[in-house]
Amino acid sequence: MDPTLLPLTFGFDFVVMLVIVFIAGIIRGFTGFGSALLAVPALAMLYGPAQAVVIEVLIEIPVTLGLLPTAVREADRKTVLPILAMFVIFVPLGALMLSLANPDYVKIGIGLFVLFSVLLMTQHHKIAGLFTPKSSYIVGALSGTTQGLTGMGGPLFATALIARNDPNARTRANIAAVAGGIIILSVVSFAIVGLITAPVLISAALACPAILLGVWTGTILFRSHSHRNLRGLLMGLLVAIAVVTLWDSTF
Repeated sequence: MDPTLLPLTFGFDFVVMLVIVFIAGIIRGFTGFGSALLAVPALAMLYGPAQAVVIEVLIEIPVTLGLLPTAVREADRKTVLPILAMFVIFVPLGALMLSLANPDYVKIGIGLFVLFSVLLMTQHHKIAGLFTPKSSYIVGALSGTTQGLTGMGGPLFATALIARNDPNARTRANIAAVAGGIIILSVVSFAIVGLITAPVLISAALACPAILLGVWTGTILFRSHSHRNLRGLLMGLLVAIAVVTLWDSTF
């Protein structure tokens, strides 16, 4: 879909977008990351993949960058800088690919990557050994390209940083610092390749309150409900969204 054709009225599409973003915010508030895994494929079916990716990145700005000042102070620079260095090269490359690729192929890639990410999160302890400090550059290249192309680079770098077994506070700071860097580079890259337009900016601005409310709701749910049971429900929801996206792309 042409970005200039995004609906800016308070009609059915707008309501659906707010519901999608709200549920994505719940996932973010409950698990700490992963909102893009729901928002991008769902919005891709509504608006097209390029617009979905850009909207998702823009609505992440207030959620992610609010944590950045603390993360900059507490993150381990030797850990995060190699990943960020690779982002500088590969996030713009992924954004360029997004701007040029066939939208149906991108949606197929988005659906498959969501399924891969669910596997990554559910089997984290079994595959954590694959991520070593020396693999930071590879992780940066892969997650940077994935971020630029699909807006979903988080699961890769988050898994790699968790696998280091640093203290919890340091791990959270590292993830927040890398997430902040990738959001900034994504916005710059999308602007350069012409994917950020006035309609997309307006749509993202209107959706920001929904994701913030969702994050707050997810945080409350995390404190009051069983982590295991609700996590399984959320993983099942992501799988369902991925399957529907693949179906929508091929039929």
